[in-house]
Amino acid sequence: MESLRTVKPKDYYDIAIIGGGINGVGIALDAATRGFSTILVDKGDFGNFTSSASTKLIHGGLRYLEYFEFPLVRESLRERERILRNAQHLVRPLKLNIPLYKHSQRSPLVIKMGMILYDLLSYDKSLPNHSMIFSNNRLKQFEPGIKHSDLKAIASYYDCIVEYPERLCLEIALSAEKAGALISNYSEVVECHPLNGKYQIKVNDLINNDSFEIQSKYLINAGGPFVDVINKMFNNKSLQRMMGGTKGSHIIIDRFTGGPVESLYIEAHQDGRPFFIIPWHNYYLVGTTDKFYEGKLEDVSIDEDEKDYLLKELNHFFPDNNFTGSDILYTYSGVRPLPYEEGKSERQVTRKHIIKDHTKAGLKNYISIIGGKLTTYRNLAEETIDLICENENIKRKSETRNLRLIGSEKITYLDAYTKSTVPEIANEYRLPEETVKYLVGFYGSRTRDVAELTLDDPELKNKLSDYANDIKAQVVFAVRKESARTLEDILIRRTGIGYSKYLGLDCLHEVADLAGRYLNWSDEQKLLEINKYQDKVNKFYQPGAETLGKMKEKENSDIIK
Repeated sequence: MESLRTVKPKDYYDIAIIGGGINGVGIALDAATRGFSTILVDKGDFGNFTSSASTKLIHGGLRYLEYFEFPLVRESLRERERILRNAQHLVRPLKLNIPLYKHSQRSPLVIKMGMILYDLLSYDKSLPNHSMIFSNNRLKQFEPGIKHSDLKAIASYYDCIVEYPERLCLEIALSAEKAGALISNYSEVVECHPLNGKYQIKVNDLINNDSFEIQSKYLINAGGPFVDVINKMFNNKSLQRMMGGTKGSHIIIDRFTGGPVESLYIEAHQDGRPFFIIPWHNYYLVGTTDKFYEGKLEDVSIDEDEKDYLLKELNHFFPDNNFTGSDILYTYSGVRPLPYEEGKSERQVTRKHIIKDHTKAGLKNYISIIGGKLTTYRNLAEETIDLICENENIKRKSETRNLRLIGSEKITYLDAYTKSTVPEIANEYRLPEETVKYLVGFYGSRTRDVAELTLDDPELKNKLSDYANDIKAQVVFAVRKESARTLEDILIRRTGIGYSKYLGLDCLHEVADLAGRYLNWSDEQKLLEINKYQDKVNKFYQPGAETLGKMKEKENSDIIK
């Protein structure tokens, strides 16, 4: 992927998009594949905010049935099936179990009816239908470590998981770039105004401390939680508040004795709100919370009461473990870009997306995107570009319904691909099969492109961390081919190192040395990047004592060396 720092931008585009989250890159892909000249800019990196802070689910929204949002559930289930097919190296089926107790607000009968409806609404799915367990003998065998007293039934169903949503966001951006869109991270829009039927847009290049100007006929505000912030650039009083985002926080803990083998979707005993416990790599992902957020968007992180809430739920349902804050490896939080709906509670706010045309506010061809989620990004993008086609009185059907993302282009069936191709690549490049299988889960059919880098430099075959499967070649690939510009980009959004037990702090200097070689960092720049990453981790991920101890241990080791 090239960027505006290496490609001179055109003066004029049909469509300019502000925001490189899942909705923004999805819109860029749909627009470019329909032949519109398209540019997308983001002041940070792709998927660096809400898109990377989810529960990592591609789901139909089972709980939306309670609020009779049947069209939203149907849309989500349909899109779940499409994304499972079009990004199958990144997305996989996930079985979820719902334990139902005597005290549960939702009875087994209600859940059974909901499950039947969920199956009916996903009539075109490839995943299995739901199942229920009522037998006492079978209930006793269910997840031995979980609280069994007053357990009445177990409901099981399937959705999907995207283990690294950042990679999904990036692959959509890469696919958009391949289709002809110009995509650029670290490019902040600082001025924007309509003039003579066009939008005049000034962009600051935050990497090279430079700026440039572009024009577009259509301007799409896909800023996620920052939609209102972007709208303020117009100084237009008709643009009223649109965002009423809620914060969702998660904790990551080590796998524990008696922990769930399969994912759990549980009704919290404190307030009846559903939450998840998901086996994720060597850890459990526990979340999420849901509370209105009015703070500074750049400073979102977990609160102590959110930690307490999730720990209390863990201790209630796994009473033999006595979890405390010291068991938390790290946390992460994000703000859902939900619409502002005065008088509604967090759980009542609609999860439907809104595509707002601002013509009535005197801003013709200016569109804001409110809401949306990982699962439905593609359909949201199609609806957005359909609106533009309608305004232009042209007929260009969306090309994305069956468009495989760049890493799934050559994969017809992932298991078959893995079985036949992994040994072949491992043998050709003299890499362990375990490493190649891991790379396929990241890059799909582009795995060979990563492995190719090791031919000229066998050192790039080596792993960087004892707690992650990533190899050095991925760092080079991230810089050369995936527009990574910072250590955070590399560790958190291009590889899996930043989500390992120690958040990449155990190999931070090694990654900085390698990345700095290809990004031409001076020693001063390298140290600045290291300090920035450490600050980011401390502030937003709030690592536990064990992780902080490991970081200190590593620092002392480096000093001795």
